[in-house]
Amino acid sequence: MQNYKMTIAYDGRKYKGFKKSKGNIEKSVQGKIELILGKLYERDIEVVAAVNTGAGVHAKGQVVSFTVPNKDLTTKELRDYLEKYLTDDIIVVSLEAAEERFHSKYQMKSATYQYRLWKKDAPYRPLFERQFVNLMVQLLNVDRMKKASQDLLGQHDFIGFTTNKKTRNSIKEIYDISIEETPFEIIITMTANGFLLNMERKIVGSLIQIGLGQIPPSSIQNAFDLKEADAIGHLSAPSGLCLKSIQY
Repeated sequence: MQNYKMTIAYDGRKYKGFKKSKGNIEKSVQGKIELILGKLYERDIEVVAAVNTGAGVHAKGQVVSFTVPNKDLTTKELRDYLEKYLTDDIIVVSLEAAEERFHSKYQMKSATYQYRLWKKDAPYRPLFERQFVNLMVQLLNVDRMKKASQDLLGQHDFIGFTTNKKTRNSIKEIYDISIEETPFEIIITMTANGFLLNMERKIVGSLIQIGLGQIPPSSIQNAFDLKEADAIGHLSAPSGLCLKSIQY
């Protein structure tokens, strides 16, 4: 048997997320990869992701692990096989043999997501980027967003920032969050030891509302104090969200 660590990238527009579910195999990234490996090895091969990206969310640095029954193929041959049969919207960035105990999910230390907002006053509308940004129709106060984002740093109960009201452990720690402004975009990058369901989109949605003046910056701290599901913010569109990298 051989365990592998593989980094993949994908355009999430056609998928209901990374994770497969009943009746959803062909509409999941996991299902697509497992079908190819299953045909190759003539048995079920489970592919486990570091994080399960949601419906419509993209990835540049998703990490998965899987174990195959033999070492008949070299790493290059296996990668070439996957690349041959994968659809155009999923690519293998790298593939390497891993130690038997390596597990993409349980050994992950942190994940970094990036969200792209196309500014209303950008010099022109997005063309090639239009499927991967959230096109704003109002001006945002970036300074307000930056100031409010600092309240997200550290360990908190993020139950107010998830759409899963039944989550068992809502305590997460955000290590870093930055908001960069260019003539065209506002780019929000956040790194945490884990993310709850739709937590990234809830955070961005809240920062957008703060930038628009719809809710006060204190709303973030208020959500932590309330410890109630849906305590803050709207859910930003998945199109602007991308899993940038996984850290081990």
